[in-house]
Amino acid sequence: MNPSLFSRRLLRASRVLPSLAQARLGVATASGTATGPGGTATYWPCLLVLFLLWSGCLGVQAQVPTWQMATAVAPPTTLAGYSAVQAAAADGNGNLYLAGVFQGTVSFGSTTFTSPTNPDVFVAKWSPATRGFVWAQRAGGGYSDYVSGIAVNGANVYITGGYQVSASFGTTTFPPPTIYFTDRSFVYVAKLADAGSSARFVWAQSAGSSDNNEAGGLAVSGNQLYITGAFNQNATFGYSSYATFGAFRVSTSGYKSGFVAKLTDAGASASFTWAEPGGGPGTGVAHVAVNGVSVYLTGAFDRARATFGAVTLANADASGSTYTSSDVFLAKLTDHGTSATYAWAERAGGPGYDRGRALAVNGSNVYLAGEFSGTMAMPHATVLTSAGSEDVFVAKYVDAGATGSHEWAQRAGGSGSDTPAALAVQGTSLYVGGEFSGSTAAFGNTTLRGAGASDAFVARLTDAGVSGSFAWAQQAGGPGYDALRSVVVQGTAVYAAGVMTPVASFGTQSIAGLSTAGFLASLGNSALSAAVGLRRAGPHLFPNPAHRTATLRLPVGATAAPLVLTNALGRAVRRYPAPAGPEAALDLQGLPAGLYLLRGAGLPQRLVIE
Repeated sequence: MNPSLFSRRLLRASRVLPSLAQARLGVATASGTATGPGGTATYWPCLLVLFLLWSGCLGVQAQVPTWQMATAVAPPTTLAGYSAVQAAAADGNGNLYLAGVFQGTVSFGSTTFTSPTNPDVFVAKWSPATRGFVWAQRAGGGYSDYVSGIAVNGANVYITGGYQVSASFGTTTFPPPTIYFTDRSFVYVAKLADAGSSARFVWAQSAGSSDNNEAGGLAVSGNQLYITGAFNQNATFGYSSYATFGAFRVSTSGYKSGFVAKLTDAGASASFTWAEPGGGPGTGVAHVAVNGVSVYLTGAFDRARATFGAVTLANADASGSTYTSSDVFLAKLTDHGTSATYAWAERAGGPGYDRGRALAVNGSNVYLAGEFSGTMAMPHATVLTSAGSEDVFVAKYVDAGATGSHEWAQRAGGSGSDTPAALAVQGTSLYVGGEFSGSTAAFGNTTLRGAGASDAFVARLTDAGVSGSFAWAQQAGGPGYDALRSVVVQGTAVYAAGVMTPVASFGTQSIAGLSTAGFLASLGNSALSAAVGLRRAGPHLFPNPAHRTATLRLPVGATAAPLVLTNALGRAVRRYPAPAGPEAALDLQGLPAGLYLLRGAGLPQRLVIE
């Protein structure tokens, strides 16, 4: 497949949600529970000091950050090949995990993969400390495969997506069903164990029906995994072939329906615990987020109504015309362990094309991003109006337990088609990323100018409680098709990953190549960077990066206090007594490479351990 054809197909496929490629889905990040946007790696616990910095308590003024780094991910060696990053997540040591697809011959450092005729799946670990790949694994079969979500919990890396006919994940192979068509896709969930410098697939599970199935989002809380998507007819969760059915089945009448399912990771194996339909016919579930026993879903429904437990939502267009009028939904389930029930559901939309694309959760705050066309009505008489064919919206809801209430909504975009793919939250800062295709796109007071068919964007909003506003926006791209698929916030950096068509520019940096390829880039997190930069007049931490030891030098007259070293998840990994003099030696032996913050000496000191 030539690169331009791939770009066009990718662009068309992502217009229908959920699509076979699911290229627009990103991993949400949030604070709160233990699972990592997008838990330990799908939702990011937030340091108190970071919350204070982002909330504006220190008076830091938002500035538009610049691109610090940009690199191609698995660039193909020929014009016939391509690659694309479709999801990303991070661990507590600052390592990034990228998942996507490739065709042809591609390399991740010293690891080379070849898939000559159809796209296969890759998962790769990238180290910010060395700015290189640590390991990479591949999966898939002889037909088209894709990734729609990734999450990390400690040393466990999980991915979900779709495969056609048959696929292998390490030693686990899903054989072809008894009766199949090559254009039918099935859903998979797989686990890799990260051993540091290497990784291996541990288990994989499959789900679907004899008709077409589509994968959506993935979230992790402890050893509980939640996946979403859409299916036709009767779907089975947990099987090796259509002759051997698993324990859980959900049904729909005719046209596709959304679903949400829970798996329990038992270490060397996993099993489905429950599965629930999501919305009924005409519904697709794009993304999922979890906070404790609360599971949140978003997507779209294009029939006259959608049902979530005892709650029925009505489409703004009573006729419910397929593909021409779809509304957004946000729903919450309560996980009871071996079953789940819907607690509440909300809708938003108008007579046009409206879809939920990404979720992020921070405590009781639930953030939703999507796209809309024309006018979009939200609760509390909030009405958004698009400037072009499709615009971006970002909205905040508050979960009150049995109900969810809408707080605020913001729109962004221009005259072209503008869509979000990823959402991440840290403190009161909310990051949204995606693509815009017009000549200009406005994000609050910032206007981005397009360079080609479509450009990638990442923007930050500030949540002020009952209102929200855009603080800045930044873009990247070139004359071809460029799109952001995932956003990960990591200390003083905001990482963006996606797909680009060479040549693509990231500020003063450019990525060239032979064909469409994935990219990984980082922005300086201006709010935190500015605050941390103030420390230069105070304590000084060196060398930085460090290896076995580091030294903290205090300014004259500084008040000594106990020191705490925390990892990227905000967890304390070392504690040191208050310095007895102007300098204190810090023992770093035994700590893995990554990004850390040292607290207790004025403003936090950022430390990189190699």
